[in-house]
Amino acid sequence: MSVNALIYRLVSAMSDAAFLREKHIYVERLVGTGSFSKVYLTRVGDIKSKMVATKVIDKNFVSDNFVQKFLPRELDVLLKLKHPFVIPVYSIYQNYNRVYINMEYAVNGDMAAFLKTVRLSEPQIRSWLVQILWALQYMHRVGVVHRDLKCENLLLTINYNVRVADFGFARFVSRGRNPRAKSICGTQTYLSPELLLGTKPYNPVVADVWAIGVVLFMMANNLPPFNDSRKKDIINKQLAKDFKFRNVLNRSESLKILTTMFLEPDILQRITIKRALQSSWIKEGNIETPMAVHRATNNGKLEENLRQPVISSDTLTQPLFSYESTNIKESLSEFNMNFTDIHKPDEDFRPFSVIAVP
Repeated sequence: MSVNALIYRLVSAMSDAAFLREKHIYVERLVGTGSFSKVYLTRVGDIKSKMVATKVIDKNFVSDNFVQKFLPRELDVLLKLKHPFVIPVYSIYQNYNRVYINMEYAVNGDMAAFLKTVRLSEPQIRSWLVQILWALQYMHRVGVVHRDLKCENLLLTINYNVRVADFGFARFVSRGRNPRAKSICGTQTYLSPELLLGTKPYNPVVADVWAIGVVLFMMANNLPPFNDSRKKDIINKQLAKDFKFRNVLNRSESLKILTTMFLEPDILQRITIKRALQSSWIKEGNIETPMAVHRATNNGKLEENLRQPVISSDTLTQPLFSYESTNIKESLSEFNMNFTDIHKPDEDFRPFSVIAVP
């Protein structure tokens, strides 16, 4: 890092701390950085207050197109969404140079880091998949597509529940049967074949569904289904459905079949979220919190630990969904009942404060 860059970073951090302090938000430490953003662990009010994460987007390091197009979309989406498995945002502030987004602090990081050292059982995979499906089903119902769903954007709370996060490429679409988008965006590993082929316009809802399939494969296999560096090679393997589960993991045939239905290159044949929630692997199985996992040893060699047993869920101190293990049929019917009453889309819902500071 150059001296000028270091000086800018120090001045920027001091400026962030001063700005947030005026809002009675106090920076504890820096917890993450990106190409044009950073995340602080902060607290609101006195020392006993709840810890939150503050994402700071620096407008000086992004294109005019991002500031004028993608950033307003992200803020609009954040204001719209309210769901148990979508990251909650508490407030948004902005000045001429930066945007400050205060949101829930996911203490257990993101799924990508978690899967580097953890092997999940099928009940644990099922738990996270159902949470992701519920979140995306809700988003699509209110007319929002994510367009960058990946393990890095799935955060984990203190109880290891999922929070869908990072809506930098999200946008509103029509709620009809054939929504359309033109901008090709996202991360190559998670892009569907129609996006890699440059199809325009494309259906972003079914593209989100493909990304869910890649996440599912990652949870089941600890590696991506298509790991080539060249786009042409990835496309060829996608179209040929050329991906394999590791035999050592001994995954069930019903899980493999469901994964294949997500990673269907034909968009007319690709499974829908509704059908996925009704699949036999989900409806006929039990769920178990991913807190009950086998962690790899300190040498970080996951491969050597794949044959080790998963810790029993009896060791849990706090269960997922307020229960340790239950039949997924019951949980689906219970949640859907509450979903209709509590999370019904509301066009006028605005639970957050948005303040522009000159």
